Order: sequence, then C-alpha cells, then structure tokens
Amino acid sequence: MPIAPTEESLQLLLRARLILSHALEHASQKTEFDNMLAILGLDNTVEYILRCIASHLDLETKTGKSFDIIDLASLAATINKTLGELSEIHLPYLGEIKLLRQTRNLVQHGAIAPYADLERFSTITQRFFDKVLKTIFGFRIEELRISSVIDDKHTKEFLRTAEMSIDVKNWLEAIVASRNAFENEYFKRIKHFDVSISLYPILVYAMEKLEFASGGFQTIKEELELSYLGVNSPDYRHFKEYIRHIPHEYCSEDSWGETVMQRAWTKEDAAYCYNFAANTILRWQARDKEKLYTPKLDKEYVFDETIAGINLSKDSEGGCSYYFHDDKLYLFYTTKHKKRLFEKLEKSKIYEYRTVRFVDGEKEEEYEEQIELRGKHIFLATNNPERWGIVIWYRTMEDMVQQENQPDRE
Repeated sequence: MPIAPTEESLQLLLRARLILSHALEHASQKTEFDNMLAILGLDNTVEYILRCIASHLDLETKTGKSFDIIDLASLAATINKTLGELSEIHLPYLGEIKLLRQTRNLVQHGAIAPYADLERFSTITQRFFDKVLKTIFGFRIEELRISSVIDDKHTKEFLRTAEMSIDVKNWLEAIVASRNAFENEYFKRIKHFDVSISLYPILVYAMEKLEFASGGFQTIKEELELSYLGVNSPDYRHFKEYIRHIPHEYCSEDSWGETVMQRAWTKEDAAYCYNFAANTILRWQARDKEKLYTPKLDKEYVFDETIAGINLSKDSEGGCSYYFHDDKLYLFYTTKHKKRLFEKLEKSKIYEYRTVRFVDGEKEEEYEEQIELRGKHIFLATNNPERWGIVIWYRTMEDMVQQENQPDRE
C-alpha cells in the first residue's frame, strides 16, 4: 500500500467523485428537497468508494469472502477488518459512516430533510474520500479531476483552470473558466443542430420586421437547444444568474453589460458553477455516439469568400447557407473585428460577394455577384475565444432583375 489504480479503477473513482460533486451541488442549494438528495448522494459516494476498494484490491479473491453486502455500516466494518488483516490499514470515520447511513435511512424511509448535520456529513465524506485515496490508491482527491477524462483539449484546459482556481481560492476565476468550458461545448454541440439552423431565418426576419418579437424567438431557440442537450433547466438558469454577474473585463466588450455582484464571491458560487459545467459536459461526452462513418471527398475543396470587401477565409467558420425563391441567407461565425465591419453594412445597399474555389490547392473558379443586403442578425456565441455568429439576408441583383422582368399576373 498504496497501490496505483488501474485504468478501470480510475474510472470507478472518477464516478465516485462525480457522485460526490453532484451531492455537494445539491448541498449548496439549501432547500429541504436538495438537502435530502445531498444526504442520499453522500451515502452513495461512501458506498461506491468502499466497493471500489474491494474491487481494486481484489479482496474477494484474497479472502474468499463475499462483499456483496447491502448495509453500508456492515460493508465498511468488513472491509476495515480485512484491510487490517492484510496490511494493518484501517478505514477512517467508521462511526460517522454508520451515522450517515442511519441518517440516509431516515431520509429515504422517513421522509426526513436533515439540515443541521449536512455540512458535517459533506466534510466527513470529502475527508474520507481523500484519506482513502492517499492511503490505498496513492494520490489526493484534488488529483482526481473531471478535466482528466474530457476529450476536447480546449474544454479540458478551461476545466483544469477552474479546478486550479478553486484550489487557490480564486472563486471568480473558477467561475469564468467554468463559463468558458460550458460555452464552447454548448456551441460545438448546437452549431449544426437542425432546429437551431431552421430558426435563424425567422430571427433575421424578426430583427428587421418585428424587432420586438426577436427576443421571443431567441428564447424559443435556446429552450429547444437545452431540451435537445438534456440540460436541467432550473440548474441552467441558476448557472446563468452567476454568469450575468461576471465583471465586464472577463466578457466580450460588445456584449450586454454585467449585473454588478453586490457581495463577495464565495466558495459555494465557484463550486456550483464548476460542478454544473463539468458534470453537464461529462454527461454530453458520455452520450456521444460514434459516427457511422467520416465522409471522404476525392479532392480537397477550399472556398475563399469576400463580402463587401471583408474576407472570410481566415478567422471565420462556416455555418449554413439558405436558398429560398428570391432570398438567400448565410450563417457564419467570425471574430470581433470582422463582426464590427459587418455591423457597418447598411440595409438596402448593394455590395459585392466574391467567391474563389480551389481544388487540391489550384484555383478552379472565381465568381462575383452584386447583392442587396436586406437584413442581418449578430449574436455572441462564445466569450473565450470571442466568437460572433452572423446571419446575413440578401438578394442577388440577378434575381432582382429576373423578378422585375417577369410579366404581371392577373
């Protein structure tokens, strides 16, 4: 002892850490119902850790005993006795573990909502987890990071920053990093969501024709996205309240002004934001399905686009093109600088839209057309990196001429 965990054991310990994080998240809400869920989660955490120990050390094989014990106190006592016989190691806080199970039984079977002992049990469970990790597995609970199992490297780095900020009690930095992690994963997952894509034309139209209704359409779009992503709506709204209070210097300077926090930031604030963001991202990742296949093209196609003299070949991401009878729309994402250039474009003005297509690095075709700008919708997608979504609504001069030349119909 200690014995480093295998990959399988590490995954089990991370699940225990997630159960604990979820329990602490409920504990921070301070409602009766959340208190009950917190006690159940803390009890589940301890039981899960105990079963991780039995599996990691293969205690059943070494002792010939079965550890399929339902009662938590009996399971803890049996594992403690076995550890003492094999290595003279003993589990900490056995008395508190027994009391935690008794409290959990009152919650589950007696509908009791304890509050007075919740902070104590939260502290004991965290200390139990930490001591067991150091004694049996050889590392601290702080090293068991959710960021360590996140696939996307940018999201991983944001969550790692949040974790490190919490370690040094920099609560605001942790909240900002948690926001950045959530925003980037959210953007990645709804960027090509067909419902969102289908609603952008009506958002542009609302901005130009029914501006007072545009906020309603935006709310509908967000609610559908949250439903699609399986995000708990009340938890998200609470998270969003924290995000609104982030100071302006941590946000895009062109976004809405922040709501000033009228008290100091706290550990509970940082813990809630980190747990919400990290656990949500982990659930998204766990639900990801492997693609049926990756489409392959026989050639490499690159498009160099310039609209009104603004080149989109660099620092921009394509989103979607829409083609209706006479109207066209184009959704893309770009930087703050180019966003400001598009803001200066005027409705009903004529601009040049130039597209150059390259095939396998060779210029194949160049196409220019005159377009009339009919409207646009600009919105912030992520704060870091600062990424703006732009939807332009336009008509080509060619389409306008054809429409004018059509005979009148009675």
